[in-house]
Amino acid sequence: MKKVLIRLAVTFGMLFVFAIIRIVTMPSLITPTYTTVVNAKSTEKSETVKKSNYNNDTPVDPSESGISDTYGFFDDDELDGLTMLVQNKAEELDMNIFVFIAGSEYRMSDYQTEIFADDTYDEMYGEDTDGVFYFMDFTGEKPAYDYISTSGKAVLMYEKHIQSIHDACQNLLPPSGLSDYSEYSNDVINAVSQFLTQLDYYYNENPHGYYYDKSSDKYFYYKGDNLVISNSPPLSVRMRPLIFALPVGIISAIIFYFATKSRYKFKASANPAVYVSHEETRFINKDDRFIRTYTTKEKIETNSGGSHGGGGGGHSHSGGHGGGGSHR
Repeated sequence: MKKVLIRLAVTFGMLFVFAIIRIVTMPSLITPTYTTVVNAKSTEKSETVKKSNYNNDTPVDPSESGISDTYGFFDDDELDGLTMLVQNKAEELDMNIFVFIAGSEYRMSDYQTEIFADDTYDEMYGEDTDGVFYFMDFTGEKPAYDYISTSGKAVLMYEKHIQSIHDACQNLLPPSGLSDYSEYSNDVINAVSQFLTQLDYYYNENPHGYYYDKSSDKYFYYKGDNLVISNSPPLSVRMRPLIFALPVGIISAIIFYFATKSRYKFKASANPAVYVSHEETRFINKDDRFIRTYTTKEKIETNSGGSHGGGGGGHSHSGGHGGGGSHR
């Protein structure tokens, strides 16, 4: 029992040490870490270790926001009117907004749609700038896959509301899988207007928590009024192992203390003769006989397989993105 307690204490102690090491070394072990801090009020920016691509210090140009109708719903005048709506909202929210209405030539998998939305945004506005890209699927696929890509401050602003925004817009859109959507142009106008309304509705909410974009290895979180985009996690995440490790370390110390203390206690002899009555017991003959041996075997598992990634190509840009899609 004493040996078991000591082993438990050592195990818990090693877990405690590992947790501390994990906290200290959590910032990237392989790639250099960088952190960009942007003041949400004054757009002052401070950088450490390595310059990042965060461009919030450059004012948003509303004229660069707009809408692309590759399906052919609208004539020039109608498209100009929708573009004006988008640009006005972009100026009001101080972020880039782009709506992409995808025709049949943009049929692709869900994953490819996400890559297309993220990379097209980065090509148009730059990596890690503030904005959203709305991919509306009119390719004829069934089910259709609408996708919203977010960047910069929009990541935390809308991340937990993405599905709500999709629901509000898709309630106005026609069903998927149709060969001809031309008669639904008014529905598309209403959906675009609803999208802008949803962006405005959720914009003023105070974002909290953090978001991790696995594809770019970037964390998004606020530190006070400052938006931080970094490949190092926030302190609250780094401290989580310590929440587990601290009680483990205390338990291991207690176990080790009592196990060591019990080692020095006086114990009676373990000789069996102590429990034998010599007056009633007589040994006539005694010898040692070999009876049997025991051999235990344990199979050591090995992992010969490699890890597998998702299909298709990856991002052509390194900008961090949030967002999400919804089938229609």
